[in-house]
Amino acid sequence: MIIKTGIVVSVDGVTKRYGRVVALDKVSFSVRHGSIHALLGHNGAGKTTAIRLVAGLLKPSKGSVSVFGGDPYREPRVKAWLGYAGEYGGLYGSLSVMDNLWRFCTLKIGDAHACTGEIEWISGELHLHDILDRKVAELSAGNRQRVALARAFIGSPKLVLLDEPLNRLDPVWRRRIKGFLRRYATKRRASILFSSHILSDVEEIADEVTILMRGRVVYNGSLKELFHSAGSVRVKIGGDRDVLRTITQEFGDNISNIHENNEYLVLNFASIDEAYNFLEYIARNRIRIELLEMKRTTLEDIYLEYYLEGVSLE
Repeated sequence: MIIKTGIVVSVDGVTKRYGRVVALDKVSFSVRHGSIHALLGHNGAGKTTAIRLVAGLLKPSKGSVSVFGGDPYREPRVKAWLGYAGEYGGLYGSLSVMDNLWRFCTLKIGDAHACTGEIEWISGELHLHDILDRKVAELSAGNRQRVALARAFIGSPKLVLLDEPLNRLDPVWRRRIKGFLRRYATKRRASILFSSHILSDVEEIADEVTILMRGRVVYNGSLKELFHSAGSVRVKIGGDRDVLRTITQEFGDNISNIHENNEYLVLNFASIDEAYNFLEYIARNRIRIELLEMKRTTLEDIYLEYYLEGVSLE
């Protein structure tokens, strides 16, 4: 495995059709070495299809997918460097947790001694020791999810692909798994590509995001840049529309963007200081307002205001 460019995954102009249905339409994005990259989008946006293409489980209808410089669909050697956990786990319900992990490890690594160490390590990380002897079919949904995640990390893969990895986990375990993902990417210099609809989780751990809308990319880049373009603080303000428009024009250079509806304006500022300067101007000049709210911008705010309105972020 050689990483010369710093890019471990390159999806270039990929279209994927299922009959007449276009799941992905000319999609391009890349995953950097050592980064955590999130795929966002509503149900049916193409997240699972994108992950399965990178895993080599699907073949693109058009375009190309490269993982560590190779084609994951045509070159089996590529899959040896991957870890994958699909949305539904793919575990053997009639086998114990230990048997599931052991069977997978021996197939992937082929060394019994190494597998003993791998299973011990991941069982400790994900606190599986108490359930290793239990059959998977007897486990709760959350515990099955942890077992599926454990299997994905066996063999210390340099690229881990996770489809909705935090689904079915309670708040405590969601926090623990997020911490584990961050530690793994940092300490192992590994890359993680995951899909999620829990935007607060993405905001906590992702370095980069790709947002899919009806199979097309509407934003691709760093999370930091996304927040910078959208503004880190937003002020919702209502009052005389003509007066407010005049004021916002005076502060134009300090306002990232403005959204307007029939009731109020939403102003996005790059920093809290710039937002306070705007509000101090309002107070100093005794400008009458009917509505005022200020809050830190969240990824959910950005997602709802742009994505659900169908507005491209680029």
